[in-house]
Amino acid sequence: MRLTFPRPWRRRSRSSQIAVPDGLSRDEQLRELGQLLQQRREAEGLTLRELAQETRITTPVIEALERGWPDRLPERAYLASMLPQLERRLALTPGVLEPVLPPAVVPQRKATLAQRRFTPGSIDVFTTWQGSLVYAILIFLSLLMINRQQQNLALQNSQSLEPVRVDLSGLDTTAALSPTDPQLDNLRPLDLARKRQPQDWLNAAGGLPRSRPGVLTLQLTQPSQLQLFSGGGDRLQLQLEAGTATLQLLAPVQLVIKPPPGEADQLLWNGEALKAETTRPGTYRVEATRAAAPAPLRPQTAPRSP
Repeated sequence: MRLTFPRPWRRRSRSSQIAVPDGLSRDEQLRELGQLLQQRREAEGLTLRELAQETRITTPVIEALERGWPDRLPERAYLASMLPQLERRLALTPGVLEPVLPPAVVPQRKATLAQRRFTPGSIDVFTTWQGSLVYAILIFLSLLMINRQQQNLALQNSQSLEPVRVDLSGLDTTAALSPTDPQLDNLRPLDLARKRQPQDWLNAAGGLPRSRPGVLTLQLTQPSQLQLFSGGGDRLQLQLEAGTATLQLLAPVQLVIKPPPGEADQLLWNGEALKAETTRPGTYRVEATRAAAPAPLRPQTAPRSP
């Protein structure tokens, strides 16, 4: 920071400062005041930056004041607070820089409001007593009309002002299902799980239970060659003599007999005769059948209607 010492030989009396003529235009006044401001700053031995730091006014604003640039000055409200600081720092007469301020805009709103006629379209709510009065009247009439409408609806029984009451007398408690009803068993999966046997859990882990083994009976009147495949993994190729043979197998079963059996020969599966394929004589097939699923795995019956 630059230190300034008192220099009485450079002091000037306030009466000897430059006076700005009153008959000049605003641009000429700005130039005259700018020269005055620059002369006082140079007389104090200050630069633009030093003066800006001491007065806390930006350098562009001080430069605009000294050069008379009104378009680069801030608004009137901000500029009015800056000029007294410059006047105090440069020892100028208070108010000498007031011509720099732009002319104040006189609000014409109140004057125009007094000249206008009072019409419904020119009502300013909450700003004039007429608008406030009209607003209060409209609110009062609206509340009155809404209250009247509610009363008419209540008289016409189209609107109930009391809460709706539930009629519990019509509920028939005797129609409820008994806890021991068999139809409710399938709706209790936890009870069904407790009643299941260990074998049921093992079968459920691998899907539905597999079909049971069947008995294949062969009654042949001549020697034959048998080739057999079963669902249990059996792969047999036998030479059979005339007579009867019995095998226990797991479906599906496919067997081929060469030569094809005659009319006197019989092939039985669980006592039922097997028929050869029409396109392949001597070839017989038994399809796999699954046992019925246990009750817990069957689809549930349709729910009862309420």
